[in-house]
Amino acid sequence: MSAVLDSHSHDHDDHHGAPIGWRRWVYATNHKDIGTLYLLFAFTMLIIGGVLALLIRAELFQPGLQLVNPELFNQLTTMHGLIMVFGAIMP
Repeated sequence: MSAVLDSHSHDHDDHHGAPIGWRRWVYATNHKDIGTLYLLFAFTMLIIGGVLALLIRAELFQPGLQLVNPELFNQLTTMHGLIMVFGAIMP
């Protein structure tokens, strides 16, 4: 009876494992991690769109110019619409 002994142990080859820390999220291929990233992105865009909506409503609180000039008001309205549709609702 003969036994083959391997002198090269592969117990220390841990560099082929799954990434940990921030690399787990940046290089994610796991469907659960990607779904979590979608939810976090949608929630973040919902908060940003909500802040833009609050700025729009604060400007419309009383007649006249209070917070922003008319060009920025139009940009806020456009950004709010695009962020809410493509950032919060579609994902």
